Amino acid sequence: MAKKKKSLAKKDPSEALDKLERPQMRWKVIAQVVGAFAIIWLLGAMLQPYISYWGLVVAGVLSLIGIGFGIYVWRLTRKSAAIIDILKGATDAEGRAQAIEKLAERSDDALSNLARAQLVAQKEPAEAVRILEGIDLAKAPAVVQDDVRSNLALMYLVQNRAKDARALADEIRLDRQPQAKAKAMYAAVIAEAFSRTGKADEALKLLDTYDAADPAYAEVRAVMLRAQVFTYFAVKKRGLAQKAMDGLAAADVNMVASLTQKGIRPEIAKMARGALGRMGALPRQKIRQRGR
Repeated sequence: MAKKKKSLAKKDPSEALDKLERPQMRWKVIAQVVGAFAIIWLLGAMLQPYISYWGLVVAGVLSLIGIGFGIYVWRLTRKSAAIIDILKGATDAEGRAQAIEKLAERSDDALSNLARAQLVAQKEPAEAVRILEGIDLAKAPAVVQDDVRSNLALMYLVQNRAKDARALADEIRLDRQPQAKAKAMYAAVIAEAFSRTGKADEALKLLDTYDAADPAYAEVRAVMLRAQVFTYFAVKKRGLAQKAMDGLAAADVNMVASLTQKGIRPEIAKMARGALGRMGALPRQKIRQRGR
């Protein structure tokens, strides 16, 4: 029985948008923090006979710092929730255009620009790169800075601008990202940038700490497998590179197709064409017969 030819059509982005969850304040954690500050105030009061009012002063200073940080987190959470609400409407061409327009109105905000670039990238990758390059990282929150760097670095890698991607990858810090999925994406982008610019051994160590088959990483699995292809190839583990390529073909056939383009190393391009061929997704060339 002939294998069914797989389509190279892009996945419907509305599927991923439907899965977006609005960020919410973690009230249990807030209650624990408030309890901790209450203990600090209690200790300050108990130590007053020994250290005068210094204990209460320290408690007051720490409380002000905690309140300031709490307000910062609250504002960032509200901003993120508003952006998620906008993105959820981008389920078709019209909704996408409206979402891009709304996000463009908040062009002074790094988080909004990041979301806008992700939508624009579906049709205009070059414009998405321009948007991300225009973000002033110095004014963005630390976590958002690394989100911008990882997304821009990935776009550079797709465009075979490995050196530019490496400059961004060197600045990304995994310890600043609390979400496992986002951290795995950071690691994948860093690993691919490293493997393509002379640090393949470090890239391999980094990738070994993440399992691409883990369901928690489903949304970034393709990026992780792509990084494996380049990393395993760089450390001369061709069998593992081919296995990663086949896994990538199953996860995102379009990403494999992009690895057959000009600028990719011939060996990797050949590997990608082989994976596409085994899936029946490699376009057949038409042979013209000359008339007699």
